[in-house]
Amino acid sequence: MRRIDQDMALIAAEQLPDVSDRSAEELRTRFRQLPAQLHTSGLAATYAFLAARSGTASSQELRDAYGRVAELIRGHLAELELVPGGLSSTPVPAAHQDMFTALGQMDTVDYARASAEVARLFGWLRRIAEAVYADRSGGGQDDGEGRT
Repeated sequence: MRRIDQDMALIAAEQLPDVSDRSAEELRTRFRQLPAQLHTSGLAATYAFLAARSGTASSQELRDAYGRVAELIRGHLAELELVPGGLSSTPVPAAHQDMFTALGQMDTVDYARASAEVARLFGWLRRIAEAVYADRSGGGQDDGEGRT
C-alpha cells in the first residue's frame, strides 16, 4: 500500500522540467518560496502569480514550468472534486479564468481544503526542486542556521 505522501512526491517530481542552469536557479528559488507565498497571500493570489508568470517569465522554459505548476493545481483540485473536472483539460487562458471563478465560488471549508492540498503539493515541489536543482544552481541546502 502506498502512502499519500509518496503520491504527492511523485506528482511533484513529474512537474520539474529539465532546464538550463540559469532557469534551474530561478525555479529553485521560486519553488522554495511557493509555500510561504501560499500561506501569506492565499491560494487565489498564488495561483494568479503562477498564471501570470506562465505568460510573462523571461524564457520559454520558465513560462512552461510555471504553466505546468498551474496545471498541476487545476488537475489535482479537479481530481479531488474541489473544482470542475474539465479545468484540467481546458486550454489556457480560459482555464485560468475558470479556475478563478471556481476559487471565488468555493465555500470557506472547500477553500481551506484546497489550500491545504496545494500546500502539500508545494511542500513536495520545494523539496524536490531543492534536491534536483541544487547542484546546478551552485549551492547546497541551507540548514536554517546559516550552514549549507
